Amino acid sequence: MAHQRQSSAAPIQVPRPTTASNTEDNDTNTTQVDPNTKIRQVHWNDEMDRFMIIALVHQVLAGHKRSDNGFTSFQVSKASKSVKKGCSVVVSEKNVRARLKTLNKEYTEVSQLLSIRGFRWDAETG
Repeated sequence: MAHQRQSSAAPIQVPRPTTASNTEDNDTNTTQVDPNTKIRQVHWNDEMDRFMIIALVHQVLAGHKRSDNGFTSFQVSKASKSVKKGCSVVVSEKNVRARLKTLNKEYTEVSQLLSIRGFRWDAETG
């Protein structure tokens, strides 16, 4: 795995859709513009991931169907708005789709490691 992420959070708990979220505003700037490409890059943190994933889970649980190649524009838009509302960080639909692709890649890598006979997670050493 080329990119490792430290996460102190337990597995994501999905709250009921009706609950209000109380989060602290992050003082750190999580976005930047690459001067060579003029594309806005977002540096995701665990809290942003949490809001994005919860919004997407709510869309699936509400019965909104996914498209054949992933989430629909409507669902991605809802996730983008959820991150903005919960973390005060503006992310585009393109940013959300890129993050989903990254998370999927990381999930696949971990799944492959866990499928190897004899490989296990040691909670003491990490």
